[in-house]
Amino acid sequence: MKISAITCTTNERKEAFALCKKYVEWQTRPADQWLVLDGPEPMHIKVADAIASGRVVGDAVLFTEDDDYIKPGWFKWCEDRLLRGYEIVGQGRALYYNVSHRWWSNCNNVRHASLCQTAISSRLLPQVYNIIDDFGCPWIDVQLWNIECNKYLHLPKEEEMLVIGIKGLCGFKGYSREHRQVNGPDNIVDYDMSKLHSLIGDDAKDYAKYFRGEEEMLRLAGAWPL
Repeated sequence: MKISAITCTTNERKEAFALCKKYVEWQTRPADQWLVLDGPEPMHIKVADAIASGRVVGDAVLFTEDDDYIKPGWFKWCEDRLLRGYEIVGQGRALYYNVSHRWWSNCNNVRHASLCQTAISSRLLPQVYNIIDDFGCPWIDVQLWNIECNKYLHLPKEEEMLVIGIKGLCGFKGYSREHRQVNGPDNIVDYDMSKLHSLIGDDAKDYAKYFRGEEEMLRLAGAWPL
């Protein structure tokens, strides 16, 4: 099986991409193709163009977003399950951490995986193209998981999570607008980054410099006048 990893980025997100490059290169099972789609176009447009032009050559396709933390075993985890005959595999119960404001939250996605936590068989690429064409937006994960095929969705405990959604990095904002809230009711403050450290260990230090929301942090903690 050959693996294609697709990453959409822009020139404004060089620091985010440098971290992404580190995570792609430390995978225990390297990608056979890392397709980096650079440019100002929306993510879904770049992915659709890559599919239409035949640039995605792998038997399996992973959507590796440039602002997420990817543990070394993620590509291998996906390959193992795709080799069992599943056509869509992924991990639900996504956890997002905003490094700008130092809060984290869990998503209750127990019927689908976020795009960054999904891998598919390349046989589904024509259907992915059709989904993008029909819906015309980058939030295609739910529609992707509605495809009628053999699927494997793992609902991991925190220590089993292989991808952590990182928000609030420098440069152009990430595409997942629903995860950019600062004052959401389900956000949990992590002023000292102890939660992030528990999730990714010493790599948490790579994100310390992005904190720029002390006022909002105090608001979330109830210690700042509204």
